[in-house]
Amino acid sequence: MAKKMDFAQKSKKKSDVHTCPICAGPIQYVKHVKAVKTEDGAWKFRSLNTGVCKCNEAEVYA
Repeated sequence: MAKKMDFAQKSKKKSDVHTCPICAGPIQYVKHVKAVKTEDGAWKFRSLNTGVCKCNEAEVYA
């Protein structure tokens, strides 16, 4: 049987942190949802996972 992982082992485990090549800050991924109106007049929602860092934060959250 496998050994259970406790809190100390979880905190030592490295996470996958991506860094921005422009500003060298950490990239945080957020789900961006846009409401789009179709030709029929119905509304649809388009979701997109976007990487946000310091250099493009104003563009994404604006």
